[in-house]
Amino acid sequence: MEKSVKYDVVIVGAGPAGAFLGYSLACHGVKVLIIDRKIFPRYKPCGGGLTRRALSELPFDISQVVEDYTFTANMLFQNKLLFTRTFDQPIIGMVMRDRFDQFLVEKAVSKGVVFQDDTDFKSLSGNPGDLWVETSRGTVNARVIAGADGVNSQVAKALGLVIGTHVMAAIEGEVYFQDSDLIEKYKGAVHFDFGVISEGYGWVFPKKDHLSMGLVTLSGRLKNWRAGFESYLNLKQLNTYADIKPLKGHLVPFRSNKRNLFATPGGLIVGDASGFTDPLTGEGIFYALKGAHIASCVILDCLESGYDGMTEFSALIKKAFLGDLIRANRLSFLLYKFPRVSVSVLKAFGEVLCENQVEVIAGEQTYGELYNKVFNPLKVLSIMFKR
Repeated sequence: MEKSVKYDVVIVGAGPAGAFLGYSLACHGVKVLIIDRKIFPRYKPCGGGLTRRALSELPFDISQVVEDYTFTANMLFQNKLLFTRTFDQPIIGMVMRDRFDQFLVEKAVSKGVVFQDDTDFKSLSGNPGDLWVETSRGTVNARVIAGADGVNSQVAKALGLVIGTHVMAAIEGEVYFQDSDLIEKYKGAVHFDFGVISEGYGWVFPKKDHLSMGLVTLSGRLKNWRAGFESYLNLKQLNTYADIKPLKGHLVPFRSNKRNLFATPGGLIVGDASGFTDPLTGEGIFYALKGAHIASCVILDCLESGYDGMTEFSALIKKAFLGDLIRANRLSFLLYKFPRVSVSVLKAFGEVLCENQVEVIAGEQTYGELYNKVFNPLKVLSIMFKR
């Protein structure tokens, strides 16, 4: 990089939020640089489930990187089936994040974005409209900066944004088997297992030639996580000839604080950096993509009319996500804080909850509507006190 190079926007982080933000801006002729500290393509610990509402945010077909489409949802308690439901249309498209993220980066580059991997963000100086972004490969000039650099965003700190969130702790492994028939048994379906970890759940997502499996907990920490993962494999009777590569833990931000600000006149943050994740399912890619779309609209306006308007992004993203995620958090509290009670709730409302949850991840209704329809507090309390 040369110091004389000037970009309209520098984006730090090339995950779904950063890559899609770059694509969206470049489609309008904006000169964009995306940097990422990793060498692409890179493995990313993630279930890799793209819900129908996430897929609807993308203006292009991604079928070439989809490993499996799932039509059936299985809800279990300690591997005992509570209920199952099959739908006419796919619930989730399964991807591997290395291929999916690389695909999004290539889409951005095809529109004129400059991409630089193996590049660290170092510091930020200057004023809105005339920023200096120091990286491990040199310093570039930009009008706006966008941070898509994850839960511990360095761009947020450089902009002076103090982001308060809670975190889920997750462990995820790619599990391969010598017996290909075993993998085929899981194709087209997702498994959600309750009662296998405190304040959380386990999952099995089918991929082309293996299973992505994991555990997530709202407690924010995983004790003896490798042993816990092995126990989950044993419970699912998937431990025989299982080859796990790799097995990694990671943090997932959620419950973004109401008082958080996500932008200054100099720039904004999107994706995990902003802390918007579904606390019920752990889904973050939808919020990353939709947040990037909102961010692109704000940036485009500010490049034309001035940078003070950048701060409007905070109000817009809160309006889009915060109220609904508050309801989702109440649902997650009921399901995960009281696992035995949640089994009774799932047995009583499981079928209708599953149907309505699919409508949520399809973008056909909100968590607020689901909460009022299915989880009326009086109904839940009546079940709790019958125990």
